[in-house]
Amino acid sequence: MSVLNWIPKTLTKVVLQFRTSKCLPQASYPIGRKIWGYVAVAFNQVDAERLAKVGPNRLCAEWIVKNGGGVRFVDNPTKLWKDYNSLPAETTKFAIKVVDATNASIMKIGLAHFKGCTSIDTVIFHNCKHLENDGLEGLRHIRSSLERLQVSGCYDISDSGLGVIGELKNLKQLLIFDMLYVKNMEQVALELKKQLPDCDIKATKLGVQLKEK
Repeated sequence: MSVLNWIPKTLTKVVLQFRTSKCLPQASYPIGRKIWGYVAVAFNQVDAERLAKVGPNRLCAEWIVKNGGGVRFVDNPTKLWKDYNSLPAETTKFAIKVVDATNASIMKIGLAHFKGCTSIDTVIFHNCKHLENDGLEGLRHIRSSLERLQVSGCYDISDSGLGVIGELKNLKQLLIFDMLYVKNMEQVALELKKQLPDCDIKATKLGVQLKEK
């Protein structure tokens, strides 16, 4: 089923026009950005009716994929699902293990989709340009299961925005890099290490990769 079915009806026409239009004149760029902002919000809001119908794992998978990311499931951790229309049928039960939000248009409000997803042990936030400074707060929903976290290339997040990571007491591996507005990476890492003494923390300007479980 097309992703357009999950956009509020008032935005569906706008999205279709936005997708099919040619390059806008220079004077129209601000309008285009504003329209895309509305679409991004719509794609991140939790649909309570849909949640009641398909459950938290299915809804979370739909959220990540329709925003440009991918997910891996507990029963098939080697496959990265990125195509919305190829997700398992609604009658198929699954649990999300990995959320890979690389280049995804996720926002703070979208992280509410994590609530009820009790098997997510790995989250990658890489180049998430819409994720606000306080956008990581939604990780509290999965702090009981989350073991590996990467935050990189998320340029709206500063030193203060990384502080909530210290509450994720089950973290075993944490990677932070390419964070333009983190002024004191060493101090951030030091504070997090105090709160997470058993976590392998790498905070650097260089690129690194999460270890496979």
